[in-house]
Amino acid sequence: MPYAKSLRVIGQSLEVAKLPAFELEMDGSNYVVTSDSLTQTGEWILRHAVSPNDISAESTRQSPVSRPVRFGPADLSRLDDQAQKQRRNDSAPPRQAYSRLSQLLRALGDHLDQTQASAFHISWTSNSVSVDFQSPEGQSDSRTFTTDKLQQLGSHLRFRRSTVFRYGIPVPKKHTDL
Repeated sequence: MPYAKSLRVIGQSLEVAKLPAFELEMDGSNYVVTSDSLTQTGEWILRHAVSPNDISAESTRQSPVSRPVRFGPADLSRLDDQAQKQRRNDSAPPRQAYSRLSQLLRALGDHLDQTQASAFHISWTSNSVSVDFQSPEGQSDSRTFTTDKLQQLGSHLRFRRSTVFRYGIPVPKKHTDL
């Protein structure tokens, strides 16, 4: 699954948990989220999203700070399927897309996809987003974004997805049926 899609799915869970600041990194094929600002309720929401059938006492005993939440490939697929079903059944008008955490993470994931990052670490705060990543050749790089910059990247991403190229010229999809 591309980073853009994976990070959007994780962002949807983080939105529900109302997590304002966090660290997110790759661990093999898993994504690991840690946060000092995770409340007990937020931790329960994330753990239930990842393991909906796990209601053991162990999942609520330890401090949220010491327990990272791990999103595996199967979790991401299941959460994405649930979100797609909900969007199909939701009659509410769409919210402003690129002000939501999930869409900002999607834009960041698209950037990571374009740079073909092989590993990364994201530090998300209310003021900025820092990402350290590694290229397939092993070279390290880092970027810091504001949420405004991620919104711009997201808008650009949205334009690319809604554009078809005909004879090398961009043609918006709504005009391709003419």
